[in-house]
Amino acid sequence: MRISLELELKDKPGQLVNALEPISRLGGNIVSVVHIREEIKGERVPVHVVFDIDNHGRLEKILKELEERDVLISKVGEEKKKEIISIMLIGHVVDTDLKDTLDRINELGAKVVDLDLEMPHPEKESSAKMNIEISEDIMKKKVFEVIEKIAEEKNLLVIKSLEA
Repeated sequence: MRISLELELKDKPGQLVNALEPISRLGGNIVSVVHIREEIKGERVPVHVVFDIDNHGRLEKILKELEERDVLISKVGEEKKKEIISIMLIGHVVDTDLKDTLDRINELGAKVVDLDLEMPHPEKESSAKMNIEISEDIMKKKVFEVIEKIAEEKNLLVIKSLEA
């Protein structure tokens, strides 16, 4: 899971390392650190840290240790990881109600973020390449099940990207 922390550190040398050390030692993979010096609050400097960690137990240990080190934690949040999957539909994509296809994918909580449509002639088959954004919450398997069901109903061929 990806965690976003807003911390307030004492404005003196070594405090940033003091805050990052337990995150790293307890299994956090630090993704970004933003040290916001222009927004000093009293004697403290705001710092935004984003890291990946594999379970809530380790996160709780990190938070406890940060408090023991006199690091103020002003906000803790879990960011949802997103992934883009690509598929191609081949057949009478437009004639079989493209809007319905997009709506059914988006209803799952996924989001079609890009659509490339190739339509050589209104009478001929067309193809649509879709980039679909999914979060950790949405099972990739469920998205593919719905796409396969749509393809079967509408007599379309589905081609999945290699990483899917």
